Amino acid sequence: MARVMRLAAQDLSNRLNLDKAARLAGLAPTYFSKCFRRKVGITFAEWSAQLRVAEAKVLLKVSDLSITAIAATVGYSDMTTFERVFRRIEGVSPREYKRTLQI
Repeated sequence: MARVMRLAAQDLSNRLNLDKAARLAGLAPTYFSKCFRRKVGITFAEWSAQLRVAEAKVLLKVSDLSITAIAATVGYSDMTTFERVFRRIEGVSPREYKRTLQI
C-alpha cells in the first residue's frame, strides 16, 4: 500500500487509477480498494483527488503556469473535471483560488 501511495505521489501526471494501483500492489481491484479504505480512511479515488488538488494549489501559488497547464501537470486531461474536483475539495474554482492569492 505504501509503495503504491509513494509512486502515485511521485508522478501525479501518471494518472494512476484503481486498476493500475491494484496491479502494482499485486491485489484484485476490489480487495485493494477495501484494504486502502480501511488503512487510509477514504477511497483511493478520493485520496488521489486530494493529492492532485494539493499539488495544484502549490503550483497555483508558486508558478506562472496556466490553469490548463497545471491541470495537465497534476494528471487531469479534462479541464471540466479538474475544475469540478478542485471546487468540491476546496470550495472554490482554481481561478477563484488563484485570485485570492493575488490579493
